[in-house]
Order: sequence, then C-alpha cells, then structure tokens
Amino acid sequence: MNTDRAAMPRTPPSLAYLVLTLTFSHAMSVSSMMVLPAIAPVVAAEYGIEPSLVGYHISVVSIGLIASLVLFSGLSRRLGSARAAQIGQCLVAAGMLCAILPSAAFLLPGSLVIGIGFGLLAPPASALMMRFSPPARRNLVFSIQQTSVPLGGVIAALVAPMVAVSVGWRWAFMYSIVTLVMAMVLLQIGRPAWDDDRDPSHRALARNPFDGVRSNWRDRKLRLLSFAGMSFCWAQFCVATFAVVACVAVLGMSIVQAGLVLVAVQVASTVGRMAAGWIADRIGSAGRVLTWMSWTMLALSIGFFWLSPAWPLWFVYAMFAGLGLASGAWAGILMAEVGQQAPPGRVAAVIGGTLLYVNIGKFTGPAVFSATYALTHSYNIAFALLAIPSLIAIGCLRAQQRRPENKRQVAAG
Repeated sequence: MNTDRAAMPRTPPSLAYLVLTLTFSHAMSVSSMMVLPAIAPVVAAEYGIEPSLVGYHISVVSIGLIASLVLFSGLSRRLGSARAAQIGQCLVAAGMLCAILPSAAFLLPGSLVIGIGFGLLAPPASALMMRFSPPARRNLVFSIQQTSVPLGGVIAALVAPMVAVSVGWRWAFMYSIVTLVMAMVLLQIGRPAWDDDRDPSHRALARNPFDGVRSNWRDRKLRLLSFAGMSFCWAQFCVATFAVVACVAVLGMSIVQAGLVLVAVQVASTVGRMAAGWIADRIGSAGRVLTWMSWTMLALSIGFFWLSPAWPLWFVYAMFAGLGLASGAWAGILMAEVGQQAPPGRVAAVIGGTLLYVNIGKFTGPAVFSATYALTHSYNIAFALLAIPSLIAIGCLRAQQRRPENKRQVAAG
C-alpha cells in the first residue's frame, strides 16, 4: 500500500499558490538586496564612506549572480526547481549575515554571496511557471511574478529606513533574514509536486558554463531581447539604487522622506508590470509594449538633468515614479517572450542565458552611475545619462521587430 502511494503522481498546489509563493520568495530576496541602498546614508555615516559607493554593492551582487547563472545552470534540473530556489534563499540569508559583521570590509563579500544566491532564483521560477501556467495567460502570470522585484524594493524602502532610525541598521538586515526563512517554508509545501521532474543524474555544475550565452547569441531574436533586457536592467537598478541618495543630496530630504520616493518608484514599477502583462496579452505583442516603455524612459531620464529643490514635491514623486515604471515594467513580458522561444526542456537554461546578458546591465549600470558622479559630482548628469541604455533598448527592439529575411542587413544591425 505504501509503495502504491509513493508511485501515485502528486497533485500540485494551485496555480495561484505557485505564483504567490514564487512572488513572495523572489520579493524577499530582492528586499534583502535593496536594504543597503535604502539606508546607504546611515551605513556610510557609521563607516565614514561616501554614500554614492552603494552603486558598487549592486555591481558586486551582479558579479555573484552572473557567476551563479554560469556555473549552476543544471542545479534546478538535478535537484528540482523548488529545491534550487531554497538553496538560493539560504545563500542570500548567509550574505546578509556576513554584511552585518562589524566592519565595512564585510559589506562586499556579503554582497557577493547575496548575488550567488539570487542567481539561483529566476531560472527555476521561470521553469515552474512555463510548466504550470496556461499559454493564454502566460504574459500575465510572468508579469505578476515579476512584480516581486519592485515589491521587494517597496518593502526595503518602507521598512529598512524606519528600522535603521529606530533600532539600528543591522536589525533591518535581520528582518530580511527572517522573511527569507518564511519563503523557504512556503516553497517546501509545494516542493513534492513541483520537483517531481528532477533528474538526479543531471550535472549540477555546467559542463560548458557559457553554453547558454552562446546559444542565446546565435538566435537573433533572443540576442536582441537579451540586449534590450540588459538596457532596461541598467536603468532600473540605477533608479532603485540612487533614488534615496539623490533625494537626500540634491533635494535635502530626510532618509525617511527619501525612502517614500523610493516607495513611489517601486509601486509604479509593480503596477506597471501587471499592466504591461495585461496589455501585452490583449494586443498580442510584448515588443510594442516594451518599445513604448523605452521611449518613455528616454524622455524622463533627460528630464532629470533639471532635478532641483525648486521642483514641487508632487512633481518629484511623479518624475521618479514615471522613471520607475518605464525602467522597471519590462521583466515579466520579456521573460515570457524568451520562455516561448526556448526549446522543450530548455526553458531554465535559455532564461538563464538571457539573465546573464541582463545582469551585465545590473553590474555595469550602477558602477557607471557611481563613476559618473565621482567625475561630475552631479546626480543630475548621472540620471540624464540613463538616456544611453534607453537608446540601446529602442534600437534592439526596433531591430527585433523587423522581418529577418535580409540576413546581411540583420547581421549589420
């Protein structure tokens, strides 16, 4: 009897539970990653460092993330998607513990471990959604799950500054660790059914680490989508990383007031992701929606050249929220588009390959922003230069929507 029960297929939890769990799990990891940018002035004051250096935190996170995507592309296939995600959550928590040790020297190693764990989350989540979501609702399902990124930012922006001011910034890190444990428990509930396709004979470590990068490069559509995602990610994480610092330095806001501006950025991105998924499903074109967002991002980023204390408060919120929406609403529909291009059984690997390109933007963007500020001492110029990734996204999306009959023209583009 016991043998028969073990052989019976397990009924997976509902799609709603899957999406809720994946959204919460990813949001808690994003929140952990964004705690430091949300309280950068407080941490910098304790250690006597420049707050703009917080950009290198995101860059180091991205290095760890890229390394994770390159090396562990087979982990979810071997252990199951839910188990791979749990391991990722555990590593993010370990990185948070490292970062609160009493020296600034531990911040960057902690960021690296956070990035390694974070890199284990998106490919298995995408594989689970491709497996269990109906095709007609896939853009919306992916977009809802991808609201986890701005939702995590909202949580960090709301909670971290208040905790830092009230009881000390290290307790904001501890709060994030508790939420990561909660996410691991939710994943465990659905794991028996979600991981029933795991293959213990599959290699966890990639035999050819850059296979995903090369395969995505060889496919014209995937290549252009990957570079568009890289450009959006560049702008998105610059806005999320430097909104608080810029509002404090340029506009003279308190850290709690500036945190509310970051909340506006992340809420706009959250709403934008769901709206983008719904619109893309309605009009049947993710590419058109992404193109509209890239043009909006270009116009708003140029407008930040005139960022000034003379701006009315409502206009500050509107500009930051608009840029947050334009730079942050891309992920769900772009990942769904990439997933639809993937061969059967290769969804996690193909999305992992795309994420490698995307996270080059996460790595370079904040580092370039920090370097620009170091050279110009102007957050206005640094924000205005987000016009560069905007133009790259526009070019890639326009090329991707052209018919590829003329191979020579495509190669030149």
